[in-house]
Amino acid sequence: MSNYCDGCRYDPSERLGDDACPFTALYWGFLMRHEDSLSRNPRMGLQLHNLHRIPDDERQAIRSKAAGLRDQLTAK
Repeated sequence: MSNYCDGCRYDPSERLGDDACPFTALYWGFLMRHEDSLSRNPRMGLQLHNLHRIPDDERQAIRSKAAGLRDQLTAK
């Protein structure tokens, strides 16, 4: 597989912060927004399990970050 992130200044393993990859916040935000419908798909079990491991305060910060990023993208 290719590593399209090679050389990028963002860290895809960080969910929040100045060095966090914007796509990571968007990914977790998507999972949170669509958790009910995704939970019916057995292939999403591991991802949703990991989502539930994120503390509530961090989940709220991710929601806010993802919403801000989506707003920036739709404003252009």
